[in-house]
Amino acid sequence: MLYSPLSSEGTPVSRTRIIATIGPATSSAEMLISLAEAGMSIVRLNASHNALAWHRDTIDLIKRVLPTTPVLLDVPGRKIRTAHLAHEPVFAVGDLITLTTEEGHDGRQKVTVGSRRLHLDVSPGDTLLADDGKLRFTVIDVTGPDIHCRAEVAGRLRSRKGINVPGVELGGELVGERDREMLAFARETGVDLVGISFVESARHVALVREQLPGGRPGIVAKIETPRAVRNLEEIIDSSDAVMIDRGDLSAETDLKQIGVLQKEILSRATEFEKPVIVATEMLETMIERPYPTKAEITDITNAVLDGAAGVMLSGETAFGTYPVESVTLMRQVASAAEQYLGTRGAPLEGTTGTWRGDLTSVSAPAAGAAGDHEPLP
Repeated sequence: MLYSPLSSEGTPVSRTRIIATIGPATSSAEMLISLAEAGMSIVRLNASHNALAWHRDTIDLIKRVLPTTPVLLDVPGRKIRTAHLAHEPVFAVGDLITLTTEEGHDGRQKVTVGSRRLHLDVSPGDTLLADDGKLRFTVIDVTGPDIHCRAEVAGRLRSRKGINVPGVELGGELVGERDREMLAFARETGVDLVGISFVESARHVALVREQLPGGRPGIVAKIETPRAVRNLEEIIDSSDAVMIDRGDLSAETDLKQIGVLQKEILSRATEFEKPVIVATEMLETMIERPYPTKAEITDITNAVLDGAAGVMLSGETAFGTYPVESVTLMRQVASAAEQYLGTRGAPLEGTTGTWRGDLTSVSAPAAGAAGDHEPLP
């Protein structure tokens, strides 16, 4: 039996939630409405970028023009990032670069990182990765707050890029002062979901939930580390939803295993009827080009076939050249995968009758169709 990605009215249908990250390319009222009309059903904001004042203004704008569209605020949690750098150092293989936990360095001589204790947790011989594993360094010495590294690949270390230390257990509080401030901001602004980075255990989720009285916003636990994989079932059970952040997960574990880990997480979450968001580089090509690769299309298709409740765009919509086209294409591909499942008689709903643990049911009770919006003034 052939299938079609079109409804009887000839328009694409998708129950998979399309999460679009808002950034400089899409933070206007006109662009928000265009994204919603293209198929965006949840708005994501990444609190690791931009000032809180920008996020507050953007949340206010979203609520005004897309009042029924849920908002996911991704908070940094324990993730380590480079600071804002006036000078983003460029290096060749073998060059030396110094990371430091000391504040105030702009990248010309040292690169400040967000952790105040990273120098206590690493040792000579450890590997540091940056920018979702695209950059690799070896620690050659640690002196005071300074971590002296040798570049193993050529590249540029940019502002606000993630730092990973695979195989090293980082110390410090599970929920620190900065996390508490961000969770208070999430409550104050009334977002519907919070994404928590580097979740390690059910206890970690419980500590976050203590900061969110009343059960809102819902907690999306990001699976990004070996410890999270080991504690997968308790994290799924204690969270409202999970996100497979394939950038950090591949950097912290093993890039070659990322496809297997994704399938395992989706399978386990299905058993608990908890929704799963699959994220990172789903349409990376479309940041700069108007068309995707065949591998990217297959990636989205397989995520939906394997049980994802949502698929997410990051740079594609935050700062990419083709944000609306990216959302449109992702919706069309997800619709095609759902139609295929329908022709195979595959169950598209859990025993509760919700769409794979519907993300919008986890978020605000009033959440409705993403296309509902007020006219522009």
